Amino acid sequence: MNKNNQSSNNISSERKTLFYLGRALMGIGLVLFFSVFVTLAFADPFMLMGSNPMAPGIIGFIMIFIGTLISNVGAHGKAGSGMVLDPEQAREDLKPFSRQTGGMLNDALEVTQLKEHLSSVSEVIKVRCRSCGELNDEDASYCKKCGAKM
Repeated sequence: MNKNNQSSNNISSERKTLFYLGRALMGIGLVLFFSVFVTLAFADPFMLMGSNPMAPGIIGFIMIFIGTLISNVGAHGKAGSGMVLDPEQAREDLKPFSRQTGGMLNDALEVTQLKEHLSSVSEVIKVRCRSCGELNDEDASYCKKCGAKM
């Protein structure tokens, strides 16, 4: 992979081509698969006796499967899609996605740390004594300055 050929999100043009080629195969496969239902709905039953009306559907299903595999390799690379068992290459192939996940993880950690910080700050409530005006803890029974009942 040439570094100059890579786009801003670090996915090579070869992988993008594989991804879109796989999607195109999937689209053609879907059309073939659903054409069986249209053929069966509108065709004369006696006209279908000489041919196998399910053949385009089977071919379409196979094209969907192959297109999915090719698209997956294009999206995640050979190692990222599990075709090659190379952990280092898998990390390299999945680096653009890992960076996005890391950003989301950092956002979640920041929110969690903020919640922990807010929960550690306890709210202090003071009650003023009616006799002397001194501020006492909320659960105090007697004033700490004059000793009067709260």
